[in-house]
Amino acid sequence: MSTKWLKYCCLGSKIKCRDVIHPKSKPANNSGKSLTPAHSAKSNERRRQIVRAAYQALAEKGFEGLRMREVAKRAGIDHSTLHYYFSGKEALIDGVVDHIVQDLAIGRPQTENAEISPRELLSGHFNALIRQMERTPEMFVVLVELHSRAMREPALRAIFAKNDRAWKTFLVETLQAGIQKNEFQATLVPEVAADVIISLVRGLSTTFAGRAGLMKRPFQQLLHWLEGDAASTAKGTRI
Repeated sequence: MSTKWLKYCCLGSKIKCRDVIHPKSKPANNSGKSLTPAHSAKSNERRRQIVRAAYQALAEKGFEGLRMREVAKRAGIDHSTLHYYFSGKEALIDGVVDHIVQDLAIGRPQTENAEISPRELLSGHFNALIRQMERTPEMFVVLVELHSRAMREPALRAIFAKNDRAWKTFLVETLQAGIQKNEFQATLVPEVAADVIISLVRGLSTTFAGRAGLMKRPFQQLLHWLEGDAASTAKGTRI
């Protein structure tokens, strides 16, 4: 999606998340000719199928239970075909994280509406996260599982860091715009506030797993904190 962040969750930012399942260019045969559109579409769908299978395996069995052969079986392919699309577990996890990032972007408010305020943008982002957590709670189970594992796995930390940069960029730009429009307090340091928001979202996702509706009040309190003295002049629908 042409989006912001997470398209942990991608609206005012100019960053575009890369296509989660966009395949690397591969020759269609020994002649070295490019893949035809039909072959490309088939390859794309196969990658999606594999990523979905890995995602479900992670949701059910966690990182330790993720086995390449089982993913291949779930996807209805053989082990060698799986390795054609994903060289190993790290590449597969990267695909799963990008898949989640793309899904988390789906309910974000559209930025084509020039009238939407930075506060409304951030409030809409929080509401979209709550709705996503209610619709697909297993997504957050997978994220918590992978984040926990990332504490011990440098390669996994690098995968999250890549996506966090896009999420943080969206948050920083939104906060900066809000400060300029007197919707957020002028004393905010956008980069620090963005880190606080990301950390809070991750903590709430764990604390309120299976009870996403309870995240609404903490998000409301967060918005009040961001507004500070600017609250009296802030406009827009409250969360």
